[in-house]
Amino acid sequence: MWRWRVLGGLTALVVVAALVFSAYRMGSEGAGGFVEVPVGGGDRVPTELEPLVELYEDLKADAVDPPESEVLVEGAIEGMLEALDDPYARYYDPTAYEDFSDQLDGTYAGVGMELQETPEGLFVVRVFEGTPADEGGVRAGDRILGVNGDDVTEQPIEAVVNQVRGEPGTDVELELERGNDEVETITTTLTRAEIAIPRLEASILEDGAAHLELLQFTTNVADELRGEIEGALEDGAEGVVLDLRGNPGGLLRESVNVASVFLDEEVVVRVQERSGQEETLTAAGDPAGDFPLVVLVDGGTASASEIVAAAIQDAGRGLLIGEPTFGKGTVQTIRSLPGGSGAKFTTAAYFTPSGDSIEEVGVEPDREVAAAEDAEDDPQLSAAQDALQSLVAGSQ
Repeated sequence: MWRWRVLGGLTALVVVAALVFSAYRMGSEGAGGFVEVPVGGGDRVPTELEPLVELYEDLKADAVDPPESEVLVEGAIEGMLEALDDPYARYYDPTAYEDFSDQLDGTYAGVGMELQETPEGLFVVRVFEGTPADEGGVRAGDRILGVNGDDVTEQPIEAVVNQVRGEPGTDVELELERGNDEVETITTTLTRAEIAIPRLEASILEDGAAHLELLQFTTNVADELRGEIEGALEDGAEGVVLDLRGNPGGLLRESVNVASVFLDEEVVVRVQERSGQEETLTAAGDPAGDFPLVVLVDGGTASASEIVAAAIQDAGRGLLIGEPTFGKGTVQTIRSLPGGSGAKFTTAAYFTPSGDSIEEVGVEPDREVAAAEDAEDDPQLSAAQDALQSLVAGSQ
């Protein structure tokens, strides 16, 4: 058995894989990473598990038409996780666990869309350009009703993800609901493909500021972000807008690395274990520069994104503009299990550098600006540009 440390969340960036609002910490070292730590040892069954083993043996020997051994074991695991009464506890079968690992590496086989699970249903919140979902006419705001003719409105996001994903080159049919006042139902067939998960979009705004939209915290994204910022500054950009809106998180180590692009040696996040022991993670002390900085946040900014936003805010390094963030402040552990499966459950909590918990509260922006209903208008970005110009003027 192996142990991974995770900070997880509720909604999911699935790009048709179930990456939840998260900041993943793998292994036991302070900054995280894909270090796997062996757990337990020996062959002796603990006394408290003897009834479970005995029942398993009885079922295999005497039950009428018993399922395969793997099915019985999965049922026992799922039952234990359900008994935790932990909303983030989850079992991953080998296929789902492999998909999960692939997504953390930044690739997957799917259709190229980001989904969010809400009490009203499963909705598309982002469609990535040039992907099968984009070419097939899927739009942000569409509600997923069916997959391959099956009604999925009552199914959890992981079950829907497993149906939508598949081998590249194969087709999947989606039934979508679109519109508010005038609702229409649309059916589209998409051909699955190998897709590199978009994680950073960089552009130069009309006023010359660098606009860096960070989509998630996958491996080495901090290096890519640093390179884009340094290049923009060399080309004459006087400030940076870091856009964390809709970013569901990713690797904890990358949240620390991203914060290190902007901070010197300040505290980034504090993690408190179940035992009460606290671990403090700090920036590396090698910022990309002392440029004016504005950070955009909203209700989709979660976990690893909130860690970065709060660290920048607490250090007085930049101005936060937008709407209050999601509010995800608990830590999960993912353990890989024999046979290629895995399980996740809550083990700790994290706090901002100032010691505040953001669980169910979020990070309050320094200047609150509501998003526009019209997708072509972006008052939050406009406010960020105005604020950045003021910061640039003040620094001269």
